[in-house]
Amino acid sequence: MSFIQRELDRIGVALRQPQPGKEYAELYAAQQALVWVLEPDGFKPPYDMVMRANTPEGSKDCPEGNGHSVSSDSRDHRVP
Repeated sequence: MSFIQRELDRIGVALRQPQPGKEYAELYAAQQALVWVLEPDGFKPPYDMVMRANTPEGSKDCPEGNGHSVSSDSRDHRVP
């Protein structure tokens, strides 16, 4: 198991626990960045996620319920 996968596992466990909004958002962002490193063609780059997260155009790229990440039950931003 790679050090990236170990960190994804730790983050996945934390995301399944109740987290304050800021901590959840930070853990989620870290998780998405790490899965992008493992599969760059399958996930949105972290820059794109952050820069487009607060725009109407960004929300259409990540529809509600579009999938799950590799290590938690949270939604991911897979490339369509």
